[in-house]
Amino acid sequence: MPKLAKIVLRALGIINCVALLLGASFLLDSVHRVLTGHITEPHDASYFRSVFALMTLIEVVFIGILFATAIRFIQAKLSAANLYSLTVLTFIVYSVATGALWRAGRGIGASIAAASGGTGSGTAPFEFLLLVPFLYPLASMIFVQLLRQRYHSPRTLLSA
Repeated sequence: MPKLAKIVLRALGIINCVALLLGASFLLDSVHRVLTGHITEPHDASYFRSVFALMTLIEVVFIGILFATAIRFIQAKLSAANLYSLTVLTFIVYSVATGALWRAGRGIGASIAAASGGTGSGTAPFEFLLLVPFLYPLASMIFVQLLRQRYHSPRTLLSA
């Protein structure tokens, strides 16, 4: 891989790390506020605590995988490109599905909506980095895939 491509890939990894670390600090603050009672369960959101816990766990998984791929990008390793792309696509589907579930009845929708405010902060800096929802994740995913297609050589049995 040319030096310029490595520099750009490393820059992408550093940007992702900074955004994800910032998001993780936001998520930790939200968890702290819920656990200490500064954020209370809304009266129409009877499943708030359960939904908040589940959504926090999902956010932590996304942050962890995206952070691991960012480290690989800093190391100029394109082997993380497919995992990164799959994670970004799954994250987008999760975000859209979460928003769609806000309309669910019996307190579930209200619980998801209320929990989204706190847990969504974990990936928000990554999601809104270019101020348009999902623009940065999609653009970076496409860029990484283009680099992978251009510079990643498939391993053969003879070269392994």
